[in-house]
Amino acid sequence: MSCSEKEWYKKSFSEEEMKQLSPQLRGGRGYYYQGSVPEQFQLKEAFKMDSTDADLWREFGTARVKRGILDEMYRYYNEAVKRKPEKWAGFRGYLYLYFYRDYERAIADFNLGDEANGQVDYSQGQSHDYMRGISYYGLKEYQTSLDYLDRYIDKVTEEEGESWVDVYAILYKGLALMQLNRLDEAMSEFDRVLKYYPNLSDCFYHKAQIYVARGQFNLAMQELDMAEEYFTKGYFHQRPYVEVLEQIYLQDIQDLKKEISSI
Repeated sequence: MSCSEKEWYKKSFSEEEMKQLSPQLRGGRGYYYQGSVPEQFQLKEAFKMDSTDADLWREFGTARVKRGILDEMYRYYNEAVKRKPEKWAGFRGYLYLYFYRDYERAIADFNLGDEANGQVDYSQGQSHDYMRGISYYGLKEYQTSLDYLDRYIDKVTEEEGESWVDVYAILYKGLALMQLNRLDEAMSEFDRVLKYYPNLSDCFYHKAQIYVARGQFNLAMQELDMAEEYFTKGYFHQRPYVEVLEQIYLQDIQDLKKEISSI
């Protein structure tokens, strides 16, 4: 090869070539653990070639999210959303909702993403209406939460069938109904969840709470026995990295049992 006239090693590239090479470097991150030193060096090389790449800014931010470095996550995601709101606004909203419980900013980002795309969009596989419903629940605006959860549930049910609805959206609908003291309706929603996820400990626990409110303590204890059994087997609402809104724990179940036993 030393005698070849082919240019085997280039040191300089045109602006157009760099914009083409940058995504290739960014796309190679799958070879390294996200946030690792080799992966970050690779991203920095891509950044030298094209600092306007919104996807690259977002990738820098994601590693910070998973390590709890909020100030850097905020800076990188802001740049990503500024350059490509139709793709990354909803993702940032997802982070505001689940990682930081900043519900107002989450709602603003879901609105921004939908406006940019001209439709109710999805981010991280979740409908913005669904996540708006959870956000309003977090703000204690329970009727508004119900409105958005119903919009999501009804749309999926009409287009794909009820079995395609995320069961946790129905779970939050039941919780919002409980907050509004519409206990019969809440019970129906928890039973609807159990139709598709018959082992979900959360539903048995919340049904027990309703039975306690009605003074039906024997039925409440039966539900709590089921809740405890399935919880210990790992069947409860949870997410990686973060605690979910209204997450239950084994102690919650056991404490309610003790409360009933003392009556």
